Amino acid sequence: MNHASSQSTADRIIFAGMLLLSFSLALSKSAANILLGLLLLYIVALAIYRREFRMAIVKNGSQPLLLPLALFLSVAVIGLLFTENIRDGVGIANKFCGLLLVYLMISVLLDSLNNGETADPSAETLLLSFLIGVAALNVIGVMTYLGLVDHKKFVLPLAPLNVHHIWFSNLNAIAMYTAVSFLLFSSRRHALRYKIFFYAFLILGGVSVLLSLSRTAWLGIFLTTSILTAVVVKKKKILFAVLACMLATVALLYFLNQIVHTRLNSIVSDISQFSAGETGTSLGARFLMWKAAFMMFLSNPLIGVGTGDYVPTMTAYVNGGVFPGVLLEFNQPHNIYLFALATNGLLGLSALLYVFYRGLSFALPLVKNEGGKRLFAFVAVATIVHFMIAGLTDSFFNIQILRYTFAFVMGVCVRKSVTMARSS
Repeated sequence: MNHASSQSTADRIIFAGMLLLSFSLALSKSAANILLGLLLLYIVALAIYRREFRMAIVKNGSQPLLLPLALFLSVAVIGLLFTENIRDGVGIANKFCGLLLVYLMISVLLDSLNNGETADPSAETLLLSFLIGVAALNVIGVMTYLGLVDHKKFVLPLAPLNVHHIWFSNLNAIAMYTAVSFLLFSSRRHALRYKIFFYAFLILGGVSVLLSLSRTAWLGIFLTTSILTAVVVKKKKILFAVLACMLATVALLYFLNQIVHTRLNSIVSDISQFSAGETGTSLGARFLMWKAAFMMFLSNPLIGVGTGDYVPTMTAYVNGGVFPGVLLEFNQPHNIYLFALATNGLLGLSALLYVFYRGLSFALPLVKNEGGKRLFAFVAVATIVHFMIAGLTDSFFNIQILRYTFAFVMGVCVRKSVTMARSS
């Protein structure tokens, strides 16, 4: 086998591994971890024994989110020096390490395949594989709801394959933005089979999000869609018309759909009960967690209580009678910003915001300009904005399925080769 043939075989193996990884993200935590480990071992072996591959990795190693994600991880590692619960602290740092690893693996390998010549078509294929994986999860979800599998007929909230309903809905949100991006910007939208798949996915994803009962995802989708519409649509009349249609849709769902009506009314009910001193509701518990997390931040504003000390500090609060024991059922405050503040202080929040800022500053100019890179920019911006909004009610980077999805999408859409295309 000659050198060129060997290189081609290695590229095909690597790309097949990335395809399987992107497909498995939604379906199996264990499979994703195994595939990630095998792919990493194969890459390391290639880098050791093949100088050309090693040089390609080094050449493409300086990716746009490398520094922000490395700083985010570094702050968590520094926080280990101030934590009493080393085990939990190492676990959290390991999660953030996985965030960096998945991003680098996807972005560097895409830009290295065939010397970067097939990076964009390969990136689109990876996004399609991700969509197929989420579609498979949604089909299982619908079958679960109809009682065809898992003996949970008409049980709500919908949580197929034991994927938590909030995780399930927010995963669908990212996938739906991706499908819309294909319909708006990809050349594949002209092929009938792709067009049918994207529209069918949007319908299936919408049903799945509705049945998940996740108000977190509903809020994220509504606000993210509004923001992206304002960014993409240039004519004000069209923008106002689209936003008016969105508001009308929400109003119709509220008045005509009992699920939406009940879930939205419960927000007002929960707030009223909390004001009256009742904290046993979903929002009531969140309000108390947020208050406790802010108290942790105030106890050490610069570096927080320590990367692994959220639970021990909450335990101390509960034992001291400051908060009710129900808060010990949660290992994070259901707010990505307050978790960063509580555990790593202003350093942690700054590092988190820098990740979002760097991604948006990279992708937003591409969304506004014409060109083939708009697909990746649109998905990147939508994903970041959704995480920023939905992260107000959950610590998404603590959840593997969402953490890996964020890292995967950023790896596909925020790459060095896209930066070069933008600058040219």
